[in-house]
Amino acid sequence: MPNYPFKCTSCDHKFEVVLPMKDSDKPIKEKCPSCKKKKVIKDWGEYSNGNKGVVMDATLSPAKVCGSAWKDVMDKIKHSGQVPKRFHERLDRSTHFRDGSVS
Repeated sequence: MPNYPFKCTSCDHKFEVVLPMKDSDKPIKEKCPSCKKKKVIKDWGEYSNGNKGVVMDATLSPAKVCGSAWKDVMDKIKHSGQVPKRFHERLDRSTHFRDGSVS
């Protein structure tokens, strides 16, 4: 479950709450851990100002995320007999896949 940033409008205390994704758009029932008031809102500014939150790594690739496990999976796919050999080179290049396409 992801952490979501919140802010108390009463005391400006910032904190995070772990919520299931299905509840991410619902108001929380938590009180501010600092002042104990229920004047809590989502602090989307944390996502937009670059301090923290969602960060994109332009160099992210399946191999970087999974390590050698990605290559192992691609090798199993290639040797399963279900993928024509003409596509094997593309599966090998998918290790460096970053921009949404495998050329």
